[in-house]
Amino acid sequence: MKSFTRKPVLPFKKRLFSFMGSAIALSLLLQATPAAAEESVATRPSVFDAAPYLEAGYTADYLTTHAPDWNSKYVRACLPLKAFGLITVQGDDVFRFGLSDQTIGASYAYPFPIGVITLGGSYAANPDFLAKNTVGLMWNGKLPDGFGYTLGAEQRQYHEAKTNIESLGVEKNAGEFRFAYTALVSSIDHSRGEFAHRVQVQWISASNSRLGVTYAFGIEPEVVYQNSLSSIKTNFLQLDGLFWPLKRVGVVAAYWHGMEGDYYQRNGGQLGLRIIL
Repeated sequence: MKSFTRKPVLPFKKRLFSFMGSAIALSLLLQATPAAAEESVATRPSVFDAAPYLEAGYTADYLTTHAPDWNSKYVRACLPLKAFGLITVQGDDVFRFGLSDQTIGASYAYPFPIGVITLGGSYAANPDFLAKNTVGLMWNGKLPDGFGYTLGAEQRQYHEAKTNIESLGVEKNAGEFRFAYTALVSSIDHSRGEFAHRVQVQWISASNSRLGVTYAFGIEPEVVYQNSLSSIKTNFLQLDGLFWPLKRVGVVAAYWHGMEGDYYQRNGGQLGLRIIL
């Protein structure tokens, strides 16, 4: 397991609120012109005006070692509330390392003229490898000419330690395409921060069909076995999509390849069904 050099850091909650306060102040400064303010009031992301949906699916990971393969089942409900926000609830039954964990999570997003703020969290009663609880806050701010930025902070509490993850990203929307880059700094307890990166390209059609590719790399905290948390070098490539064979029934699919340090590599996929209510 990787050793760490401890140094004093601000409590996570103080860093979290300082982080998000800076985000909102920056967005207010950048959106101070009358034209930008008028445009922001008149528009909000279309997801807040979409119909509610239910989604259920299955994921599977095949490890290159002789360890048991992974799989999970999930159910997700999404309730858009137009100007009053968006609520998402998800339950997961996850099988890894020959063990099974269950978790439930929820998030609430609220649209401002200058961006969207999202608060989320999850809880697992007695997990062997999932986080016992998580809490996170994300700010997605608007910039001129289709640009935007993200600021996020999340804390995960495991049996043996807790992780802090902070992120800063920039994105560009160009017609039906979205391009994004995110830098992440993570630490275990009060250890030295480690860096990771994520690059995304996504196509979104007028009918809400989607096709995307994500590549992530760097050093991140991962549970490499039951109750064994470590910062390791990771590489991850994913292709994903959402398609609508019927007007109110969509198919969610993904394929990925991941490398978890020197522990193992995994090839996996997801298949789900989304029903518009």
